[in-house]
Amino acid sequence: MEATRLLVFSGGLSILFASLLGSVMLIPLQPWGKGAFRGVNFKQLLAAHLDWVMLGLMQGLAGGLISVFSLTPSVYVVWAMVLGGWLNPLPYLFRAFGINAFALTGSLTQRLAAALGGISATMIIIAWFALLGGAWQSW
Repeated sequence: MEATRLLVFSGGLSILFASLLGSVMLIPLQPWGKGAFRGVNFKQLLAAHLDWVMLGLMQGLAGGLISVFSLTPSVYVVWAMVLGGWLNPLPYLFRAFGINAFALTGSLTQRLAAALGGISATMIIIAWFALLGGAWQSW
């Protein structure tokens, strides 16, 4: 596994996915799509869409950082960045469908969704500390 290629490819894939999601979000705005996706909170869906774009860019930047500083990060750091980037928008997606994944209370589903959000954010933060620490040392 080459870390740079994995991160840049995953980031590009995330942006493609967000673009497709954005296209699907246009359906209810069409005359023939009125009433589609009833009960979906589009504000939260938009937040997930934007989050996947930003986290795709983040993964690409992480790949660039590895390349520019000639880093050889642990496979765990790279996969934490990739998985964190894909999982972190899920709380917004859950919320769009009525599950408040930002509160670690309520039903088991809600608590699991909130835990997933917390774990994914932690994975991203740890990966950034590892990558920036390595860049700082090689500077």
